[in-house]
Order: sequence, then structure tokens, then C-alpha cells
Amino acid sequence: MANLNRSLKGTTLLSVAAIVLYAVTAMAQNATDVCRLTAVIPLTGSEPPAKIVIDPPQAGPLASRGVVIIQYCAQNVHIAPVFGSGALAVSPRVGHVHVRLDDAPWVWADASGNPIILMGLPPGPHKVTLELEDANHHTLDKGTVAFVVPEKTADEKQ
Repeated sequence: MANLNRSLKGTTLLSVAAIVLYAVTAMAQNATDVCRLTAVIPLTGSEPPAKIVIDPPQAGPLASRGVVIIQYCAQNVHIAPVFGSGALAVSPRVGHVHVRLDDAPWVWADASGNPIILMGLPPGPHKVTLELEDANHHTLDKGTVAFVVPEKTADEKQ
């Protein structure tokens, strides 16, 4: 009987620890936690301003492999591969992201809503600007993240 009580106490403590760990993890916020789901019912009035929320690059892949992974989300805009003047009348509004690396004069458009992943950048400081665009490529909001790609070690160079 004593073993059963100890087993039940151990199981109870383990359950409480798991619940606390889950609650603490759920309270952590990042770009996807900040954004709400896009409304599925057409809006009847003016829409709130569009906003982009950008997290800094994930530290682990950047430090270990020089891979830049930037998580972002758009508020009050549904990211979708829809372009042109006809798409401007859609509600809730749709848009995409222009990605600019190190103030380059060119950008690339991304309409996936997935994280931006960059590989093969030379060691040193860099910055990425994400411009939230409407379907006609007019900037609604933008943000920039700066980071440093570390030098490769002698082992990594081989």
C-alpha cells in the first residue's frame, strides 16, 4: 500500500510539473503569438492599420551554422499570392512581403507567410528589412532586424 501511495504522489507531482511547464511555455510570446487570425467575415467599415511584427533571427541556427531564420507575422493583412488592382477591393485585405537584404536596391516578394531563411551570407553584420505590401506593391508597414553572421571556425572551413 505504501508503494501505491508513493507512486500516486510521484505521478501527481509529475502531472503538476508538466502542467506548470506547459503554462510557462504557453505564456512566452513571439511574432506568431502577437498576431490574431484574419477575420473570415468581410469587414463593413474601415480596416485597422496593417502592421508587421518581426522577431530577431533565431540564435541557435545563426550561431551554429550561420543560417538566418526570421519569423514574422502580419496584423490586419492576410498574406497571400494575390496581386493587382482588383485585389485591393478584397476584405479583409491581402498583401505580401518585400524582403530587402543590406539596403540592396532590389527586393524579392514573398507571399507564403513562412519564415524568411537566408544561407551563405558572408560573416559580419547584416540587416534585413521586411516591407508589408498591399496587392499593388504599396508599403503598408515595415521593420528591420540587424544581426551578425559569425566567422567560421577552422573545422567548419574544411
